[in-house]
Amino acid sequence: MVGAEIKGRQGMSHTVLGMLALVALLVPGAGLACGKANRLEGTLSIPQCDPATSTTCIPAAEALYQATTAFDIPNAFTIAVQTSPWRMYDAEDRIVTVEEMATVIRAKRSESDSRVHLAGSWTAARPDGDADTLVRRLSEALDGFPVDGSDGFLWLSAAGELRTTHQAFSVWKTGPYAVERGADVLMPLVAGWTGDFEDWFASEGNAAAVVRAGVGHDVFMLCPQRARASFERAAEMGSAIGAYNAGLMYADTGDHATAIAWLEKARALGEPKAGAALVRLGEPPAAVQPGP
Repeated sequence: MVGAEIKGRQGMSHTVLGMLALVALLVPGAGLACGKANRLEGTLSIPQCDPATSTTCIPAAEALYQATTAFDIPNAFTIAVQTSPWRMYDAEDRIVTVEEMATVIRAKRSESDSRVHLAGSWTAARPDGDADTLVRRLSEALDGFPVDGSDGFLWLSAAGELRTTHQAFSVWKTGPYAVERGADVLMPLVAGWTGDFEDWFASEGNAAAVVRAGVGHDVFMLCPQRARASFERAAEMGSAIGAYNAGLMYADTGDHATAIAWLEKARALGEPKAGAALVRLGEPPAAVQPGP
């Protein structure tokens, strides 16, 4: 069965997408990991289309939504989510912790489900060969319940079939990612194409798009350092989610002091999950002001 699906989205208005289509130079771009990635090899050209010249060309986000609603794995609780080898993201580009995902699964999994399938890129393997995968961590959070996933960059067909690739370099045309209706869609590139436009988003004051660029750096470019920098940049522009993501990433590195600073900023900006994250780091709950 398809469980609590957490699908990626473009997170930008049609106006912004139209402007990007006009300014994009449509020159090749290449993606590669920032750190050790001995599981990556070769170069892959990513098929795309141009809505200006094809009447059957659709946004990749639309194709991804259709694909994730089509696939079904018997006797498995399936979750479609944007992932890097290190973390998961919800539809608003907020990091989802393993513990949060485990809570969702416990609440919604049926007795007929014999396993969980985490449909995202690099959930069952890491490009650096490390065994600390998302599926292993999620299984541990579920007290050993079986969890499986994908061993590379995840592609989905219109019928919901899954496959992976392991390229060290990806070649595509810069600009909004679009595919022919019925074609396979590369899940991480739905977010990943925005990374090339981060500076432009920032110049336009679009903090949400800068956050999405950060997600792209993480899930497609496999570069958490650039992702964290993007989240910090978005936070300085007023993004609560950017501050929250930056805080969680610092917490993952063990830098609790910096994590707390960013999470406090996220809470001040209105991020509803920041308070709980601070408590997990040992900070006292925020004082509740008495009513009138």
